[in-house]
Amino acid sequence: MSRVPEAKDFTPIFDCQLQVRVSDLNYGNHVGNDRILGYLHEARVLWLANHGLSEIDVGGCGTIMAASALDYKSQAMLGQSLSIELGIGSVSGSRFTLLYRISQANGGTTVALGATDMSCFDYQRQRPVRIPNGLANLLQASTGV
Repeated sequence: MSRVPEAKDFTPIFDCQLQVRVSDLNYGNHVGNDRILGYLHEARVLWLANHGLSEIDVGGCGTIMAASALDYKSQAMLGQSLSIELGIGSVSGSRFTLLYRISQANGGTTVALGATDMSCFDYQRQRPVRIPNGLANLLQASTGV
């Protein structure tokens, strides 16, 4: 059973468009599973940048991925435009979950659903830290909590 929420349970707060490149394809001539995780990374970086943040500085600390889950729904092929939507799942202590939906652009077929558990992390001390206030406020405003 997947731990990735189904599309009906997903509320996007950010989206971006990417085009499938030849380097994204695997031997099956469709986007490889490793590239799908890369698409989630791209969306996350763009979402943070949209709020003046980065993975190495979300307000005094960085972020680190603690877990990820993917649920593949259909193939994506060379040249297709994809929409990657990002939403917020749970938020607590030092961790927050980001949810993703990758679809063919313009409301097309869902390609994959994903989730990443992110932890705020002090890279100098090599340990998790509480979510900084600014990021906590952004996450709470996005979830409506």
